[in-house]
Amino acid sequence: MKKTIAFVTTLIIIAYGVLAYFEVFNTITFFGETDSITLRIAGDRNFPPYEYIDEHGEYIGFNVDIIRAIALSTGINVQFYPMEWQETSEKLQAKEVDVIQGIKITKEREKYYDFSDAYLENSQSIFVLMDTEIEKLEDLSFQRVAIQQGDVAITNLKALWEVKIIFTSDQEEAMRKLLVGEVDAYIGNTLTGAFLINQLGVRNQVKIVGEMLNPSKYAVAVARGDVYTQHIINKGLKEIKRNGTYDKIYRKWFGQPLQFPSWYKRKIIATIGIAISSLLIMILFLYRWNSSLKKEVEKQTYEIQEVNKILIGQNKEISREKDFREKILQNIFIAVVTINKEGRISFVNQLAYQLLGSQEEGRLVGNPYRETLLEQLFSLDKLQEGKGEEEIYIQGEKRLLYYDIRTITNINGDMEEVILFFRDVTEERKLQETIRTKDKLQSLGNLVASIAHEIRNPLTSIKAYAELLPKKFNNTEFQKLFSTDIPLEIDRVNTLINDLLEYAKPRKPFRERIHLQSALNGVLTLLKNKIKQEKVHIENHIDEAIYIHMDKNHLRQVLLNMILNAIESMDKEKKKITFSAEIRDKKILLNIKDNGCGIDEDSIHKIYNPFYTTKSNGTGLGLFVTFQLLAENGVALSYESALQEGTIFTLTFTREGEDFIAEAINC
Repeated sequence: MKKTIAFVTTLIIIAYGVLAYFEVFNTITFFGETDSITLRIAGDRNFPPYEYIDEHGEYIGFNVDIIRAIALSTGINVQFYPMEWQETSEKLQAKEVDVIQGIKITKEREKYYDFSDAYLENSQSIFVLMDTEIEKLEDLSFQRVAIQQGDVAITNLKALWEVKIIFTSDQEEAMRKLLVGEVDAYIGNTLTGAFLINQLGVRNQVKIVGEMLNPSKYAVAVARGDVYTQHIINKGLKEIKRNGTYDKIYRKWFGQPLQFPSWYKRKIIATIGIAISSLLIMILFLYRWNSSLKKEVEKQTYEIQEVNKILIGQNKEISREKDFREKILQNIFIAVVTINKEGRISFVNQLAYQLLGSQEEGRLVGNPYRETLLEQLFSLDKLQEGKGEEEIYIQGEKRLLYYDIRTITNINGDMEEVILFFRDVTEERKLQETIRTKDKLQSLGNLVASIAHEIRNPLTSIKAYAELLPKKFNNTEFQKLFSTDIPLEIDRVNTLINDLLEYAKPRKPFRERIHLQSALNGVLTLLKNKIKQEKVHIENHIDEAIYIHMDKNHLRQVLLNMILNAIESMDKEKKKITFSAEIRDKKILLNIKDNGCGIDEDSIHKIYNPFYTTKSNGTGLGLFVTFQLLAENGVALSYESALQEGTIFTLTFTREGEDFIAEAINC
């Protein structure tokens, strides 16, 4: 028992000795030969309450007081240089100043600066007017948002849709733009925004919404490699925190201390020491219970071993499942590559190696993607989602790759992994071109009768003039009619032939501004004979003011296919095709309606499949080619149909400015 009391007493003495040591250590003051040093301090000229020029022209603020306190504690001299915020980094990198006072620590900035110890936790908020419907960050899509030039909040806004970003020189300018309605919201430093609200007296007009953004540590920045200046700043910060100066400055500008005062810390440490001592005494008493608990411990140990066996079995099952999933990825028909957030390749399946070339095998996994062929082939500059096509050469043969880049994010919205899917679509594109050519040939056959009729009319006129020419060669009136009519008829024939050649010639889409009603009338003219033979009534309700952007030959073929398809679907006496267009939101919708037989439920999902048709003499290529042509021009195609009532096909274009630009769809 005496040994136990002596042991406890010794522990208590050691604990109080450690406390005494830290107490003495905390009283050490930094001394050095720094009286002759003058540091040039850069800071924002208008960033209250951190740093700003007041109405008397004095440079004041929380950061200014911190730097002055550091200067007093270390014996250095400081000279302040207020400037626009975006200038501070340029001045420091050019070594025109030695320090940037008060700056958020980010990974990007760590590439250019070294930082002191952090002395503040900082965050940003969304500021809006009281009567706004904006409640969170996602509501800023399609809104006008102000941020200070160079602010890290640009990262938050880039993740949203169609945000109009307005840059300001400082946060006060952003607040004033919000108050006069030039912007719908602004993002800025939380404490600065609260300070401006009080200073401008707009507490009843402005509110903060959503969660805090970009929480980060706040420190002093020095030039990369300037260890000496960094050492001085850190020593000064430790001293002003130890002697309570930091707490006073914080209360002066923000109203409450960031951390507990030194005496409170000492009291907490002493309390912890007493608690530890009491805990040790309890442990000594509990030691006597050890024998009675031994059997219970053995029992628990046995149970733990059993649990471990179960966990080992589960781990093996998880491992088998992981291997099974990897085998699936290795054997699927699409190439897969994954890249982690550090930019290193973490997985490559066998098909990816085959498509990239055997020389890439063994040098992909584990390496930065920028050092591999992936950087040259695909749009991976910012590891963002996207899709497209790239041409590469595999064993000297040109191949076309279609790729799709997807990102995986964690619960906080931060990117964890990038997945790159790609596949060889060379043969697929060739097949599509072959199908399109067959469809054009079929369409040409349907046009022959109409075009022949159109050509026969001017040829008849030319023949009549040619027969009268010997008899009326000297007739002045005949000469006048001859010189007027014959060129017009020849031009008419030439135009028909040129249109036919231009329609038949395959090429990539060339989008241009097209008058929709004129384009439709041109197609109806080509099909005039077919429409007349089938006794189809045409109604055209398209406004003359509507223009679209599309390849004119593709538009002609689409309209030809859809009109011929509509004619063939009608077996009634009163056949009718109606064309109409409407503007809805930022889109124009072209509707083609027939009163034909409609499409049954079994066929409705197959109408775009190549070679699928319910007609006895059809090829099943018309709607497939139509869909492909519209997709190439970025035009969406949808339909509504009912048996024995007819079908409505709708082509959807997106409006931009005064023109109509095709809306891209995923095909």
